[in-house]
Amino acid sequence: MVVVDRKLTSDELAFYSNNGYVVVADVFPLDELETINRDIDSIRENDGGDIHRNPGWVMSLGLRSEITRAFVQDERILDLIADIVKPGIAIYSGKLTTKLPHSNDICHWHQDDAYYNAHATSETRMSVWIPLQDATEKNGCLWVVPGSHKSGVVEHGSYGGQCPKSMGPATLAVEGAIPCPVKAGDMLLFDAELWHHSKENHTDQIRRAFIVSYQEATVPRGNGDQWKILRPAS
Repeated sequence: MVVVDRKLTSDELAFYSNNGYVVVADVFPLDELETINRDIDSIRENDGGDIHRNPGWVMSLGLRSEITRAFVQDERILDLIADIVKPGIAIYSGKLTTKLPHSNDICHWHQDDAYYNAHATSETRMSVWIPLQDATEKNGCLWVVPGSHKSGVVEHGSYGGQCPKSMGPATLAVEGAIPCPVKAGDMLLFDAELWHHSKENHTDQIRRAFIVSYQEATVPRGNGDQWKILRPAS
Protein backbone atom coordinates (compact mmCIF):
# COMPACT_ATOMS: atom_id res chain seq x y z
CA MET A 1 0.00 0.00 0.00
CA VAL A 2 1.34 3.43 -0.95
CA VAL A 3 0.64 6.26 1.47
CA VAL A 4 0.02 9.54 -0.33
CA ASP A 5 0.14 13.12 0.93
CA ARG A 6 0.83 12.51 4.59
CA LYS A 7 2.92 14.25 7.23
CA LEU A 8 5.41 12.66 9.58
CA THR A 9 3.86 11.25 12.74
CA SER A 10 4.88 12.56 16.14
CA ASP A 11 6.91 9.38 16.68
CA GLU A 12 8.71 9.80 13.34
CA LEU A 13 9.48 13.44 14.12
CA ALA A 14 10.82 12.52 17.56
CA PHE A 15 12.99 9.78 16.05
CA TYR A 16 14.35 12.21 13.46
CA SER A 17 15.08 14.83 16.11
CA ASN A 18 16.89 12.37 18.37
CA ASN A 19 18.74 10.36 15.73
CA GLY A 20 19.13 12.72 12.76
CA TYR A 21 17.34 10.43 10.33
CA VAL A 22 14.14 8.44 9.82
CA VAL A 23 12.90 5.95 7.21
CA VAL A 24 9.37 6.44 5.87
CA ALA A 25 7.78 3.38 4.28
CA ASP A 26 5.70 3.10 1.11
CA VAL A 27 5.99 6.61 -0.30
CA PHE A 28 6.42 5.82 -4.01
CA PRO A 29 4.95 3.06 -6.20
CA LEU A 30 7.55 0.84 -7.89
CA ASP A 31 6.26 1.55 -11.39
CA GLU A 32 6.91 5.25 -10.82
CA LEU A 33 10.49 4.51 -9.80
CA GLU A 34 10.93 2.42 -12.93
CA THR A 35 9.81 5.39 -15.03
CA ILE A 36 12.44 7.53 -13.30
CA ASN A 37 15.05 4.82 -13.90
CA ARG A 38 14.32 4.82 -17.63
CA ASP A 39 14.43 8.61 -17.71
CA ILE A 40 17.85 8.58 -16.04
CA ASP A 41 19.07 6.09 -18.63
CA SER A 42 17.95 8.52 -21.31
CA ILE A 43 19.60 11.47 -19.56
CA ARG A 44 22.92 9.66 -19.41
CA GLU A 45 22.71 8.49 -23.02
CA ASN A 46 21.93 11.99 -24.27
CA ASP A 47 24.82 13.43 -22.27
CA GLY A 48 27.25 10.99 -23.80
CA GLY A 49 27.71 8.59 -20.90
CA ASP A 50 29.20 9.48 -17.52
CA ILE A 51 28.59 13.09 -16.53
CA HIS A 52 30.43 13.02 -13.21
CA ARG A 53 33.82 11.86 -11.99
CA ASN A 54 32.07 8.91 -10.29
CA PRO A 55 30.70 6.39 -12.84
CA GLY A 56 26.92 6.49 -13.08
CA TRP A 57 26.44 9.65 -11.00
CA VAL A 58 24.39 12.58 -12.31
CA MET A 59 24.61 16.01 -10.70
CA SER A 60 21.92 18.75 -10.87
CA LEU A 61 19.47 15.92 -11.50
CA GLY A 62 16.39 18.05 -10.89
CA LEU A 63 17.28 20.21 -13.89
CA ARG A 64 17.90 17.37 -16.34
CA SER A 65 14.37 16.51 -17.52
CA GLU A 66 10.72 17.27 -16.93
CA ILE A 67 10.37 13.99 -15.01
CA THR A 68 13.24 14.68 -12.62
CA ARG A 69 12.19 18.33 -12.28
CA ALA A 70 8.71 17.25 -11.18
CA PHE A 71 10.10 14.66 -8.79
CA VAL A 72 12.27 17.07 -6.78
CA GLN A 73 9.17 19.27 -6.35
CA ASP A 74 6.81 16.37 -5.52
CA GLU A 75 4.15 17.33 -2.99
CA ARG A 76 4.44 13.93 -1.28
CA ILE A 77 8.02 14.79 -0.35
CA LEU A 78 7.20 18.35 0.66
CA ASP A 79 4.36 17.26 2.92
CA LEU A 80 6.64 14.79 4.70
CA ILE A 81 9.42 17.30 5.35
CA ALA A 82 7.22 20.32 6.13
CA ASP A 83 7.59 19.90 9.90
CA ILE A 84 11.39 19.66 9.57
CA VAL A 85 12.27 22.25 6.92
CA LYS A 86 10.78 25.61 7.87
CA PRO A 87 9.81 28.36 7.47
CA GLY A 88 8.97 27.46 3.90
CA ILE A 89 10.83 24.97 1.72
CA ALA A 90 13.45 25.53 -0.98
CA ILE A 91 15.55 23.10 -3.01
CA TYR A 92 19.27 23.25 -2.28
CA SER A 93 20.34 20.60 -4.83
CA GLY A 94 19.53 17.23 -6.36
CA LYS A 95 21.69 14.38 -7.62
CA LEU A 96 21.87 10.70 -8.46
CA THR A 97 24.43 8.53 -6.67
CA THR A 98 25.23 5.13 -8.10
CA LYS A 99 26.94 1.92 -7.06
CA LEU A 100 27.74 -0.04 -10.21
CA PRO A 101 27.62 -3.86 -10.07
CA HIS A 102 30.63 -5.32 -8.24
CA SER A 103 31.98 -1.83 -7.59
CA ASN A 104 34.63 -1.39 -4.91
CA ASP A 105 33.96 2.35 -4.76
CA ILE A 106 33.03 3.70 -1.35
CA CYS A 107 31.95 7.09 -0.09
CA HIS A 108 33.92 7.84 3.09
CA TRP A 109 32.37 9.20 6.27
CA HIS A 110 31.18 12.76 5.78
CA GLN A 111 28.51 15.36 6.60
CA ASP A 112 26.65 17.10 3.79
CA ASP A 113 26.99 20.53 5.35
CA ALA A 114 30.78 20.22 5.06
CA TYR A 115 30.02 20.80 1.35
CA TYR A 116 26.83 22.82 1.47
CA ASN A 117 27.92 25.52 3.92
CA ALA A 118 30.31 26.84 1.28
CA HIS A 119 27.26 28.04 -0.66
CA ALA A 120 24.77 28.90 2.10
CA THR A 121 24.19 28.13 5.77
CA SER A 122 20.88 26.76 6.98
CA GLU A 123 19.24 25.84 10.28
CA THR A 124 17.02 23.04 8.96
CA ARG A 125 18.75 21.66 5.87
CA MET A 126 18.25 17.96 5.21
CA SER A 127 18.14 15.42 2.41
CA VAL A 128 15.72 12.82 1.17
CA TRP A 129 17.46 9.64 -0.02
CA ILE A 130 15.22 7.70 -2.39
CA PRO A 131 16.55 4.31 -3.56
CA LEU A 132 15.45 3.31 -7.05
CA GLN A 133 16.27 -0.30 -6.17
CA ASP A 134 16.29 -1.94 -2.73
CA ALA A 135 19.36 -0.62 -0.90
CA THR A 136 20.94 -3.35 1.24
CA GLU A 137 24.22 -3.96 3.04
CA LYS A 138 25.33 -6.08 0.08
CA ASN A 139 24.81 -3.39 -2.59
CA GLY A 140 25.92 -0.29 -0.70
CA CYS A 141 23.17 1.14 1.50
CA LEU A 142 23.98 4.11 3.69
CA TRP A 143 25.55 3.68 7.11
CA VAL A 144 24.70 6.32 9.71
CA VAL A 145 25.69 7.33 13.24
CA PRO A 146 22.49 8.04 15.19
CA GLY A 147 22.64 11.35 17.04
CA SER A 148 25.82 12.55 15.31
CA HIS A 149 23.97 15.55 13.84
CA LYS A 150 23.94 17.24 17.25
CA SER A 151 27.65 18.07 17.42
CA GLY A 152 28.07 20.40 14.44
CA VAL A 153 30.28 20.05 11.38
CA VAL A 154 33.70 18.51 12.01
CA GLU A 155 36.85 18.98 9.96
CA HIS A 156 36.89 17.29 6.55
CA GLY A 157 39.84 16.56 4.27
CA SER A 158 40.64 14.82 0.99
CA TYR A 159 40.98 11.07 1.41
CA GLY A 160 39.86 9.70 -1.96
CA GLY A 161 36.80 7.55 -2.62
CA GLN A 162 33.54 8.69 -4.18
CA CYS A 163 33.26 11.78 -1.97
CA PRO A 164 35.92 14.48 -2.52
CA LYS A 165 35.80 15.65 1.12
CA SER A 166 35.42 13.34 4.09
CA MET A 167 36.20 12.90 7.77
CA GLY A 168 38.95 10.34 7.25
CA PRO A 169 40.27 7.45 5.17
CA ALA A 170 38.36 4.29 4.28
CA THR A 171 39.76 2.60 7.40
CA LEU A 172 38.20 5.19 9.74
CA ALA A 173 36.32 3.35 12.49
CA VAL A 174 33.29 5.24 13.76
CA GLU A 175 31.71 4.21 17.03
CA GLY A 176 27.97 3.63 16.95
CA ALA A 177 27.71 3.28 13.16
CA ILE A 178 24.81 1.18 11.88
CA PRO A 179 23.60 0.15 8.41
CA CYS A 180 20.40 1.77 7.15
CA PRO A 181 18.86 -0.47 4.48
CA VAL A 182 15.96 1.12 2.60
CA LYS A 183 13.56 -0.62 0.23
CA ALA A 184 12.59 0.79 -3.14
CA GLY A 185 9.44 2.84 -2.55
CA ASP A 186 10.57 3.90 0.91
CA MET A 187 12.40 7.14 1.67
CA LEU A 188 15.23 7.98 4.06
CA LEU A 189 15.22 11.50 5.53
CA PHE A 190 18.41 12.73 7.18
CA ASP A 191 19.88 15.89 8.67
CA ALA A 192 22.63 17.67 6.71
CA GLU A 193 24.99 17.27 9.68
CA LEU A 194 24.42 13.52 10.15
CA TRP A 195 27.56 11.39 9.78
CA HIS A 196 27.03 8.88 6.97
CA HIS A 197 28.87 6.86 4.35
CA SER A 198 28.37 3.92 1.98
CA LYS A 199 30.37 0.82 1.17
CA GLU A 200 30.93 -1.39 -1.89
CA ASN A 201 28.33 -3.05 -4.10
CA HIS A 202 28.96 -6.80 -3.91
CA THR A 203 26.03 -7.72 -6.19
CA ASP A 204 25.59 -8.00 -9.96
CA GLN A 205 22.86 -5.32 -9.95
CA ILE A 206 23.13 -1.53 -10.03
CA ARG A 207 22.14 0.50 -6.95
CA ARG A 208 20.87 4.01 -7.62
CA ALA A 209 19.65 6.66 -5.17
CA PHE A 210 17.87 9.91 -6.07
CA ILE A 211 18.94 12.46 -3.46
CA VAL A 212 17.36 15.88 -2.99
CA SER A 213 18.49 18.37 -0.36
CA TYR A 214 16.09 20.99 0.98
CA GLN A 215 16.43 24.03 3.23
CA GLU A 216 14.18 26.72 4.65
CA ALA A 217 12.87 29.25 2.12
CA THR A 218 14.34 32.17 4.07
CA VAL A 219 17.89 31.18 3.03
CA PRO A 220 18.44 33.39 -0.05
CA ARG A 221 20.53 30.97 -2.14
CA GLY A 222 21.48 27.33 -2.63
CA ASN A 223 23.66 25.43 -5.07
CA GLY A 224 23.51 27.69 -8.13
CA ASP A 225 20.61 27.29 -10.54
CA GLN A 226 19.25 24.34 -8.59
CA TRP A 227 17.99 26.61 -5.80
CA LYS A 228 14.26 27.20 -5.99
CA ILE A 229 11.64 28.19 -3.43
CA LEU A 230 8.83 25.65 -3.51
CA ARG A 231 6.79 26.80 -0.51
CA PRO A 232 7.33 30.41 0.58
CA ALA A 233 7.74 31.18 4.26
CA SER A 234 4.39 32.22 5.69
